[in-house]
Amino acid sequence: MLKVVVVDDSRPVQRSLGRLLAAIPGVEIAGFAEDVAGALSLIDTARPDVVVLDVNLLGGDQGIDVLRYVKRQRPQTEVIALSNDLSTKVRESYLDSGASAFFDKSSEFMQARDWIAARLSADLAGADFPAITRERHRLRLTEALSAVTAARVAL
Repeated sequence: MLKVVVVDDSRPVQRSLGRLLAAIPGVEIAGFAEDVAGALSLIDTARPDVVVLDVNLLGGDQGIDVLRYVKRQRPQTEVIALSNDLSTKVRESYLDSGASAFFDKSSEFMQARDWIAARLSADLAGADFPAITRERHRLRLTEALSAVTAARVAL
């Protein structure tokens, strides 16, 4: 089972993403938060494997604060950013701070879903899921999915 927390200030996005991810067999949605305080509390309580994180949160909060907390307190938890803010500066800031991936909320929603499905598949196959660093992120999901497929074949 892969536990996922969704942190986004938009309840419609929370619902859509929750339905999309819950449809993946083996994914459990551990909860939703819309600001930093709610996210930190939920992450400490739920202890998720993956946090899907928006850049801009409720009340002017910034997702980067959640990311930094997670990387400091729960470094084994992976964080993927999903945002409409596509500036290179923001993307690189998240990746440099430890995000495993950064997806465009308007055009890469399904890639974020596929990333989580691939992460779960790697866990089930007992394979290491390759971290998508800033350099590797440019190659996107294709390389990660190929690595998981190769690991399955090797078993």
